[in-house]
Amino acid sequence: MTLDDWDRLEPVEGHRVELVDGLFRVNAAPTPRHQRIGDRIGRLLAPQVESLGCDVVTAIGVRVRPGVGYIPDLVIYEPVDDDAASVTANTVVLVVEVESPSTRKIDRFEKPTAYAAAGIAAYWRVEVVKHRPPVMFCYELDNGVYAETAVIETGEPREVKLPVGGSILLDVDQLAALPRR
Repeated sequence: MTLDDWDRLEPVEGHRVELVDGLFRVNAAPTPRHQRIGDRIGRLLAPQVESLGCDVVTAIGVRVRPGVGYIPDLVIYEPVDDDAASVTANTVVLVVEVESPSTRKIDRFEKPTAYAAAGIAAYWRVEVVKHRPPVMFCYELDNGVYAETAVIETGEPREVKLPVGGSILLDVDQLAALPRR
């Protein structure tokens, strides 16, 4: 299969279909906690990155290299074609992956290696373990590989530099908290 075949796929409700070395990989639907974290990161980032001409979107296809297309949880990119089925890695400046049990190894090893090789400036990974607060790891591209720039744990909000300029305060406790009743 090719990236063009991948782009032509009809969406599969409740699943994310990625293309890895010419083969389709189907990932299960994320949990509410997973989605809440990704959505809140997007809402935090949107005002700042949009003012700089970039966009923040969830679950969009990213063409990483021939035969490889991923669907990250969150992407900051420079909009080119609003009707395209996917975006190319050279327009992406930040990828955020929120781990699920089924994607943990992929999000920790496979994807950051591929994103770095594609030249994506920053990669953030949120480690989510059942019944524990999330931990967020932030990386910046340095000589073709990601270097860790911040680890954000419960009770320790941190200011993190954005690849489009400026910085943002990230607090994992706020990202994962359930709404108050």
